[in-house]
Amino acid sequence: METVETRRMKFGTFVTLQPPSIICYLVSIHYILSHRGIRQALHHHGPLVLLFVGLFTVTFDLSMILDFLRTGVVTPSNDAYCSMWIFIDMLLYALTCVLMLWISIERHILIFHNQQLLGTKRKRLFVHYFPIAFYFWISLVFYVYVVFFYPCNNQYDYQVVVCNGACFAFANPILGLYDQFANLVVPYLLITIVNVGLWLRIVWQKHYRMRRTVDWRHHRKIILQFAPVLIVYMFGYLTYGSLQCYNMIHGPTDLSITIQQVYFFYFFYLFGLLHPFISLI
Repeated sequence: METVETRRMKFGTFVTLQPPSIICYLVSIHYILSHRGIRQALHHHGPLVLLFVGLFTVTFDLSMILDFLRTGVVTPSNDAYCSMWIFIDMLLYALTCVLMLWISIERHILIFHNQQLLGTKRKRLFVHYFPIAFYFWISLVFYVYVVFFYPCNNQYDYQVVVCNGACFAFANPILGLYDQFANLVVPYLLITIVNVGLWLRIVWQKHYRMRRTVDWRHHRKIILQFAPVLIVYMFGYLTYGSLQCYNMIHGPTDLSITIQQVYFFYFFYLFGLLHPFISLI
C-alpha cells in the first residue's frame, strides 16, 4: 500500500511540475483566445475546452492530491470535503475522456465532411457546439446525483486518496459499471477505433482514390496536432480503467488495489501536468 516514500516521491514530482504546468496552460489558452484567426478556427475549440479542463484539474484537483500526499491524511477530514473532492475528481476525469473522443470524431467531420455538416451557422451550432455542451450538462447532472444524492451510506476513509471513492459504485455495481464503461472504457475503445479509422481513411484517400477531394496540406495540422496528447492520455486512462473494471467485476485483491491506488491512479494527474507541454509539439 501507500508508504511515506511513495507519497514523498509523487509529491516532489507533482509539486515541481504544477507551477510551470499552470503557467503553460494559461499561456496556451491566452494565445488561442487572443488571436482571432486561431480562436475562430473550429479545430481549435475542442482542444481549447480540453485545456480549460486540464487547467482546472492541475489547479484544484491536483492541489487536493498534493495536500493528501504531504500529510497522508485527507484534510479537512469530513464528509462534505470528501464528497466535493470526489465530485470534482470524477467530473474532470470523465470530461477529459469524452472530450478526447469528441475531438477525435470531429477531426473526421472537419477533414471529410466540413461543408456537408458545418457549412452553415445552424449546422455548426448542432454539430460542433451542441455535443460538447450536452455532454458537460449530462455529466454534471449524473455526478451530482451519484455523489450527493444517491441513497447509500458513504464510509469515507480519510487515510486513502479521494476518501476511497463514493459509495454508489459499490452499492449499485450496475451503476458503477455504467460509470466506468460509459465514461471511460467505451469512449477510449471508440477513440482507438476512430483514430485508427482516420489514418486508414487518410491512406486510402491519398493513395488509392483517383480523385483527390481533400487538401491534405491544409488539413495537416488538424490531423497531427492532437496525436501526442491523445497517445499520452490513452496510456493512463486504459491502464487505470482496465484495472478498475477488473476490480469491480472479479473483486479487488491486495495487489490490484495497491497497483491501482499507489501508481495507476496518479497517471491522470501526471499526464494532466504534461498536457500543455505536449500540446506544443
